[in-house]
Amino acid sequence: MTREERIVRDELVALAREERGRHLLQLALRGIQESRRGLTFGCWVKRDGGVSGCLFQHAYWQGIEEGVFEPVALPAAEIRDYVGDEDFALVVAAIRAFDALGKRRFLRWRRGRFGLPVRRLDEERWQATIERLLIEALAERDGETGVRELLEPERPTLGARA
Repeated sequence: MTREERIVRDELVALAREERGRHLLQLALRGIQESRRGLTFGCWVKRDGGVSGCLFQHAYWQGIEEGVFEPVALPAAEIRDYVGDEDFALVVAAIRAFDALGKRRFLRWRRGRFGLPVRRLDEERWQATIERLLIEALAERDGETGVRELLEPERPTLGARA
């Protein structure tokens, strides 16, 4: 796990500790997995008019599907109202961490129009990584990590009494 991934995971774990934050992350995970919309970073919705959105845009879209949110012009305000001002600070921190991870680890140079180099998001790897980080964060409870090491059971010593 890279440093940037660890930071994202830590931000997600902090948000998942709060009931509404946890529900928001569950909505996001379902939205990412079930919708046919792309996952991006750096903005709520892709600027070029596509149907891609960031993690919390996916939570909002899924929340509309499930009746949690009403369709509004500014999803960020709806998310803020849902989690509250204090926990919205956790959402913003997670967004910053996602943006840093996406920019540093998932943008690739490719040939664009007229052979000019352009940076494009490696969407398949990005989505797989974000899903994994969400699952790990949601699996973590009270200091337990969702990623568990395989441990060998201790063998009893012959002649020892329990």
